[in-house]
Amino acid sequence: MIGSGQVFRIFWENMEPFLQVRINGNTKDIKTIKLFDNTELSWKIGKKYCTGYWKNGYRPCPKNSEISRGSKCQICMQLDEYFRCVKCDGSVCLNTNARRQCMSDEFFLYLVSFNSLLKVGISRTFRLKTRLVEQGADFGVKLMKIKDGKKARKIEQEVSKKLGIVDRVNGSEKFEHLFGDPNKSLKKIIRCVEKLKALGYVISPEIYDLRRYYKLDKVREVPVLLKNLEGKQIHGKVIAIKGNIMILRDKNKYIALNTHDLIGRKVEEL
Repeated sequence: MIGSGQVFRIFWENMEPFLQVRINGNTKDIKTIKLFDNTELSWKIGKKYCTGYWKNGYRPCPKNSEISRGSKCQICMQLDEYFRCVKCDGSVCLNTNARRQCMSDEFFLYLVSFNSLLKVGISRTFRLKTRLVEQGADFGVKLMKIKDGKKARKIEQEVSKKLGIVDRVNGSEKFEHLFGDPNKSLKKIIRCVEKLKALGYVISPEIYDLRRYYKLDKVREVPVLLKNLEGKQIHGKVIAIKGNIMILRDKNKYIALNTHDLIGRKVEEL
């Protein structure tokens, strides 16, 4: 039971999804909810507020700012140690305070598929598979190890242009490609791998089938995607999660919501 609180984050650990709620606005009182195993949510969803920033540990938003999208206000984006790194394209370092550490860090370049949609990305080596599952990819392929995050971003952008694929996929696109054709996904990935080899990239491909982690086999029909969550009530058991799409079953109805819209929102238990 949470009473009321703010959805703080959704994350994967040991290949299982969890949700955290900050109880009654208390920054230290955070309840962690495992989202599978018949977890049932019955919430009224309210306004969205900044979740704070990371700087030598989690810090609350200094103004408790109301926001319309994302999870951080403009102030917390600037205060966060790593937020600028998300915008990096490998041309100019946007976060000079983290540059020395970034130069020694190791990353994997990868490709992932969402049905027929392909994406290129980078991940720290120690959390590659978790990163692929967080995104909700059907298949992923590890391509190469790269030292230095700035260099990794530069190669990521090069590969994106040469293969004609994206480096970001939004929630609406993931919902459209929720139920994919595995043969189509694998064929596109293999074609891209072969093209990279022909272009002279030295890669050692390793393919991962990630579909079993999302439990989509429990979804018997295409769910209805809830939009504009503020003021809505949600009821049901969490039966599947694929990337930022969470699916609940309420009796014989299936509903889906974009967790990126849920994060930061105030919720009240019904």
